[in-house]
Amino acid sequence: MDNAQIVEILLGMASAVEFLEDNPFKAKAYQKAAQSISELEVPIEDLIDSGEINQVEGVGQAIEAHLKAWVKDHDFSVFEQLRAKIPLGIEEMLKVQSLGIKKLRTLHKELGIATLDELLSALEQGRLSGVKGFSEKSISKLKDSIQTVMHYRGWHLLDAAWNWAGTITSLFQQTGLKVEVTGSCRRIVETIDIVDLLVQGTENVADKIRQCLGSIPEMQVRREGPTIVGKHPAKPPVKVLIVPESAFIPALFITTGSDAHVDRVRKIAASQSIRIGMEGLVEGSQPIPIGEEAEIYRMLGMPYLPPEVREGRDIETSQAMMDILPRLVSAAELLGTIHIHTTYSDGKALLEDMVLAAREQGYAWIGISDHSKSAYYAGGLSIKDLAQQFMEIDRLNDTHEGITILKGIETDILSDGSLDYPPEVLKQFDFVIASIHSRMDMDRASMTERIIKALRNPHTSILGHPTGRLLLSRPQYEVDMEAVLEEAARNSVAVELNANPMRLDIDWRLIPGFVSMGGRIIIGPDAHTVAGLDDVVYGIATARKGLLTRDACLNMLQSSHIKEVFTSRWK
Repeated sequence: MDNAQIVEILLGMASAVEFLEDNPFKAKAYQKAAQSISELEVPIEDLIDSGEINQVEGVGQAIEAHLKAWVKDHDFSVFEQLRAKIPLGIEEMLKVQSLGIKKLRTLHKELGIATLDELLSALEQGRLSGVKGFSEKSISKLKDSIQTVMHYRGWHLLDAAWNWAGTITSLFQQTGLKVEVTGSCRRIVETIDIVDLLVQGTENVADKIRQCLGSIPEMQVRREGPTIVGKHPAKPPVKVLIVPESAFIPALFITTGSDAHVDRVRKIAASQSIRIGMEGLVEGSQPIPIGEEAEIYRMLGMPYLPPEVREGRDIETSQAMMDILPRLVSAAELLGTIHIHTTYSDGKALLEDMVLAAREQGYAWIGISDHSKSAYYAGGLSIKDLAQQFMEIDRLNDTHEGITILKGIETDILSDGSLDYPPEVLKQFDFVIASIHSRMDMDRASMTERIIKALRNPHTSILGHPTGRLLLSRPQYEVDMEAVLEEAARNSVAVELNANPMRLDIDWRLIPGFVSMGGRIIIGPDAHTVAGLDDVVYGIATARKGLLTRDACLNMLQSSHIKEVFTSRWK
């Protein structure tokens, strides 16, 4: 078991204990142990073997015993017995806006509700009326929230799918299996319905695969034709396809690309009398040995296309890709990062901690951008708070070499399109991210006009998370994005690619058109913790999918240049 699995089980136990109204200190103990283990840089198994497990903060005798049972004996009986006492659909019901453990406990006790479908049925029958904690106003809004969750049922965010795929591939590799993630997960699609894995071998590895999947708590494993499928109540299903060594690379190519991309490449191959099938490549009647995917593209006179760009667009099979591919953005080349929150607003880490973490990750500059005053729900900064933060940034710039700290703000775009501070305050910042956090129900014309007015403000540097979407939770607001992006390019306002996996906004499909207008993208993790800085990996992957090149990405600029670019609107 890896640390991530252990953290998940501990959090599951904490939720179960809280739901059952067991000792509240026990729930907090599980949560504290989970937090400590999530921050460890060594495997829990190593600490158990060395006898140092009890030195981990939050791990007392009882939790230590649980960890040893899970890791060494694969005994999950305590966890399974506890989980059996709570509703089957609690994880899904917790996704419903305004529902928490306390309310779900009430619904279960008074109405016997154990699943989201039962909750919707009870709501439609009027059975929630009079239940403690459910006012008529909250009940009237609940149906839409339930239907939203149901609409996204079966889908998972990219980070959850990646982490899950990583956990399972690690298990496979520990038993000597050669495995690759494939499908939409490898292609870096923003929401995932299934994790596809390709395992090299013959049928004799099937038992080993079933044993690996079966070792995961709550995983149900079965055979479905040529694949082995694992289903978990809170994770994406896993589909494992076994292929022989000779077919591994062709199968990886076919299962990775979208149907449109694979069809396009197959047509090019057919024009050269080459057939690409799951069993391999054949020219005439002669098999063609393939050692890597790049050989397939090279054989057809095409540049190697990384998995994330294989979506079936016309440009993928054009000469233009020869010029674009070498210039795509990469994580190794990012020099700076923006959209960083600290404890000055709703961040969880001190300003200095975020700065030091960014420097440790190799950034030459960092843009601090806490919330503005209207974001009272997020501890938005008053004018007095700003003065204090500016003083701290000046001090840190003087004392910390190797990184430049920019003074920024994420200011709310108010309903009339104005920004949250007056011009005399806005002009003090090195950059201003203008974002919408309220009144998202405006009609298309009004919302478009609102954003365009903000883009025309001479102090706006960046349009933050431009569509306002929260993947698998909230659709984008009604807005004419083409008009917005045209205005951003016209006014030299950069558009953020918000790297938080819940956003990944701007949508990668909109990037090529915006850049073709002369627009510029800046990738921001929207980090509220030190760990949140790592979300930039999802932003980079999405940017590459949108064919973003280095020259169109402001994160690639030197610290000596970035302030000037923000001030002059990068023209």
